[in-house]
Amino acid sequence: MQVHFIGLGEINMLNLAVALYKKGATVTGSEETFNDSLASGVKERGQIAQKAGWFTDKIHDRLDAVVFGPNVKPDNPELLKAKELNLNILTCSQFLFEQTKLKTRVVIAGTNNSATVAAMVFHVCVYNEIEVDYVLSKPTEIRLTEENDFVIIDGGNVIVEGGYQLQSIRPNIALLSDIYYDETSVQPDFDNNAETYAKFVDSVVKGGSITYNEEDVEVKKRVEASENPIRKFPYSTPAYQVMDGEVFVDTPDGEMPLKISGQEKLRCMAGAKWICQQMGIDEVEFYEAMATFG
Repeated sequence: MQVHFIGLGEINMLNLAVALYKKGATVTGSEETFNDSLASGVKERGQIAQKAGWFTDKIHDRLDAVVFGPNVKPDNPELLKAKELNLNILTCSQFLFEQTKLKTRVVIAGTNNSATVAAMVFHVCVYNEIEVDYVLSKPTEIRLTEENDFVIIDGGNVIVEGGYQLQSIRPNIALLSDIYYDETSVQPDFDNNAETYAKFVDSVVKGGSITYNEEDVEVKKRVEASENPIRKFPYSTPAYQVMDGEVFVDTPDGEMPLKISGQEKLRCMAGAKWICQQMGIDEVEFYEAMATFG
């Protein structure tokens, strides 16, 4: 496979290109300007891009796909040539779907807590020695393989604000944590953001599932209003106690001490538990792993 990335200076684009390169594809990429940290990273990771600028000679009919970033302008010379050649042109999220369409896509979305939930799910998988692919934002890492059945994708605010079409990923198992809004927010921006997440709920594949924070009124309203024929699993802050500064969560096997604290993280854990159970991890295995997360 040969793929060219236009706008490689954006971190998600760069990490996707690197993951594809490690998978064995022939990868090229361009960017108008690189900051020093990204430029050094590119050189360390397979020399995907040699220098800054747009080069139309990198666009040719042997390319299997051309992927463009959120900051690429419509008159970009490489993009225009790709259109002239009628090549397969995709956004980052569209390309990610194509790379994972034979896997079970586990997508964690939300304005604030998606990275935390995704990190918890990933931690539980690692603890239980379950090999998965992943697209994470904290830390910013991407791994793509041929053999793993699951891919965990942090589809949070980074992807939404990055201009990617979140609904293009079409999750099999989804979670929506929150749609942030307060008195300082600009209402039109909130409406647009909320509409993006409503489309995300509708994009879950038929027969899939959405796990959602029922304590967020806006999330609950949009999930329950969706007519998409999927399973809907609400979650909320679990019962817990604080004794001598240590947090204990109620489990079927009794109280279990945790390293995390605060209602928000405990609520994230409740959502992560639903996701892990749908991935075949039982409660005992989940809580044993979460006792080491912090």
